[in-house]
Amino acid sequence: MTDHPLRILHLTLGADAGGLSKYITDLGTAMVAQGNQVVAAGDTGAWQWAFDRAPFPYVTIPLKGGLLSFRRSVRMMRDYLRDHPVDVIHTHYRRATLLARRLQRARQAGPSGPGRISILYTLHLSHLDVSFPRNLFTDFGDVSHVASVEARDWLINDALVKPDRIALIPHGVDVTRYTPTTPDQRAEARAKLSLAPTDRVALFVGRLDHPKNEEWLIDLATASAVEIPNLKIFLVGEGPHEPMLRLRIGAENLMDRVLLTGHQDPLPYYRAADAILLPSIREGFSYVCAEAMATGIPALRTRTSGTAELIIENVTGRSTPIDHDAFLATSVEFLRDGEALKRMGAAASEHVRKNFTYDLQLSRTLDLYRSMATLSV
Repeated sequence: MTDHPLRILHLTLGADAGGLSKYITDLGTAMVAQGNQVVAAGDTGAWQWAFDRAPFPYVTIPLKGGLLSFRRSVRMMRDYLRDHPVDVIHTHYRRATLLARRLQRARQAGPSGPGRISILYTLHLSHLDVSFPRNLFTDFGDVSHVASVEARDWLINDALVKPDRIALIPHGVDVTRYTPTTPDQRAEARAKLSLAPTDRVALFVGRLDHPKNEEWLIDLATASAVEIPNLKIFLVGEGPHEPMLRLRIGAENLMDRVLLTGHQDPLPYYRAADAILLPSIREGFSYVCAEAMATGIPALRTRTSGTAELIIENVTGRSTPIDHDAFLATSVEFLRDGEALKRMGAAASEHVRKNFTYDLQLSRTLDLYRSMATLSV
């Protein structure tokens, strides 16, 4: 353990849209604010703007390419680290971890001494394909970080990672920003979205892409037409499925029930919503679920990693099997009862604010970094 400033390198596949990039930029920003040094590296992506405005540099490498691009990425980062040594490499994709392992070996074999850079791998989505031959290109780092018990169990039972090489640190949210919504805030948010007081508002926030299953929410708009005629469903996010979703909404005449917003700050939508719905095939802890719950709305989500931590059944929300028909049926039942939504929303906010704050996540992550760091002499 050391109290000296840390030097952390984040390796990601690319500056892509979604919670993974948010995790890196938020954590890196908090680390810099505490006097540590941070750099991130990866290929380009739709959220390059998020890294550009972060208070740490982003090194662009061609990591999304083939074998030659991978080798070029190794050379580029090896050269970079000669002038910018780091204590821990924090990786976020399997390919990034393979790159980190090359850099680790080059450091150990270098003329400056046997100093070893530790590799921390964060498993953002569990239940990866680890069958042959994918297992030959899978590396979970020196320590694997998971945010949920289910992800930890998968690493142990399916990926065969030793338990003493796994660190369980749940994600957290900024509870000073995602405060419980007041009646005035709710009224203002709904007015800006042209919502009637009687509208029942369901919310999805995330990337419009596999494995989010966001198209199930369009099915829900049709399936609930009789029982919840005043339902409005907001899809907040961007991604490659957006054109197809717009075509479906138009073709099925659902423009008054399903609204695509593109990339937006989700906070005003949390304030206006009655519940958040997450029908993913695979999911990590889910920042957006915790953020929404912190503001005082309950969640309905499929039983993916992170669900057990956030969802106390019929107390902070509901969960369903990863099954289309079960999700639709439970959604209609869930959204129909406005009083139950309010009760679960209050409990959801209390649960997150007590157990899943960003300060707690940051403190635990710093302790993990320090335990792994090998500072150069």
